[in-house]
Amino acid sequence: MDVIKVEDRKIAMIILAAGESKRLGAIKQNLPWKKTTLLGHAIEQGLSSIAEAVFVVLGSNAETIINEIDQTKITIVKNSNWQKGMGTSIACAMYYLHKKSLHFDAVLIALVDQPLIDTIHYNNLIYSLFNNNINLIATQINKRAGVPAIFASKYFTALSKLDKDYGARNILRNNQNDIQTLNIGDRIIDIDTLEAYKYFYERYGKN
Repeated sequence: MDVIKVEDRKIAMIILAAGESKRLGAIKQNLPWKKTTLLGHAIEQGLSSIAEAVFVVLGSNAETIINEIDQTKITIVKNSNWQKGMGTSIACAMYYLHKKSLHFDAVLIALVDQPLIDTIHYNNLIYSLFNNNINLIATQINKRAGVPAIFASKYFTALSKLDKDYGARNILRNNQNDIQTLNIGDRIIDIDTLEAYKYFYERYGKN
């Protein structure tokens, strides 16, 4: 029997970037980070991974955000129901893949506001999924499973039905016998406030 290499698997990376960033008080996706923006940085890490394709889900301030990023190597998916929460953005992306008849072995879901997570971690998630004969690999966050996380095709239908603000949390929580987590220590940060952004930008985000 032929052995299928991980590199031969088709992985879609979905970057969730549709939120309004109300707590932050600015368009989070466009905030400077390194030589680009928070969203631009997330895209760069995704494109450098072994994922075959990168999809970015936008909603609030979509047109303003689009003007700040290079779209040549990614696909923009617009979520008209972004106000209903992160789950709708995941479902929107899954619907897009289905509508376009794009077939993948797994989807890797990432967030725009976790700039310390890099290509290495994304690749580790991908390799872990296919090397451990399991269908879910998540990032360990405060002793629970969270995103970034990669979902094998077994979960595509469940992902397409999400419609709540807490994203894929219930899928991760309700499938403990089918999940492993990877710990990346203090790199798992979320930038939700302007104070947090300033703090982490001064330490990690400057050119």
